[in-house]
Amino acid sequence: MPQHAANLATRISGRVVPRGKVVAWWLGGTGFIFKLPDGTRVCIDPYLSNIVNDIFGIARGFPAPITPQELDVHVVVATHAHEDHLDPGSIPQIAAAHPATRFIMPPSATSRALGWGLPRQQVTAFSAGSEFTIANATLSHAPARHDAGIPGWETPDAMGLFIRIAGNSPEPGFTIYHTGDTEYDLRLRHLRTRKPDVAILCINGAGGNMNAHEAALLAWQLGAQTVIPMHHILWDRNIGGDEATLDPQLFADTYRKLGGSGRVVLPEIGAEIELN
Repeated sequence: MPQHAANLATRISGRVVPRGKVVAWWLGGTGFIFKLPDGTRVCIDPYLSNIVNDIFGIARGFPAPITPQELDVHVVVATHAHEDHLDPGSIPQIAAAHPATRFIMPPSATSRALGWGLPRQQVTAFSAGSEFTIANATLSHAPARHDAGIPGWETPDAMGLFIRIAGNSPEPGFTIYHTGDTEYDLRLRHLRTRKPDVAILCINGAGGNMNAHEAALLAWQLGAQTVIPMHHILWDRNIGGDEATLDPQLFADTYRKLGGSGRVVLPEIGAEIELN
């Protein structure tokens, strides 16, 4: 049986993470769960419902690998207010099942979450310069430029995220960068100064996101040791027309042609990725 065929919540709970490493699991789209050596768990953009089908008639392309009730993490980050990132079909259920979980998101997303009944003490608004520390990890805001081109769904405060894991001698610690949804932007290549060891980049090329070529360029510019494409698997069909670049191998091949020398991980839904 493949390692990711067993219950994801059980695997996350039972996984012992060695010092100097982080283990990640991909939920599809831009959704990831990260587990640190001290047991701290951070989740970014969990889309676990099928609410976008109700709103736009676009169904998810696979069953959610974990339920909102099973998503037992210390922090949930929503990178912006779109429903496949701030999921109204999941976020209130996660908060109800896990009252100690903290929710971090941009201000426009915060107002929605509070309107759904999340307790104020569980929700933290994030904007440029914001940081949040939990155990040995510091979460910090990164810029993004995400224009989906749909009136009423503007997200001027969309963001990316850095997760900096402090080292324990002799391990130096390391930094994970998650782009969230974003177009290629000159501000992003300057994030190289924050020295990400891992870069996780959207590649779907539609709805205000980088395509595989742009993401590969950014990955090369950032100089990360590990690069991971995302947002190429979520829906039951290609919703981007000719703009969409949904083949992660195109990202990998372009990155190599540019001279990228880092490890390329092509993620699978629910499968484990060990990062260091």
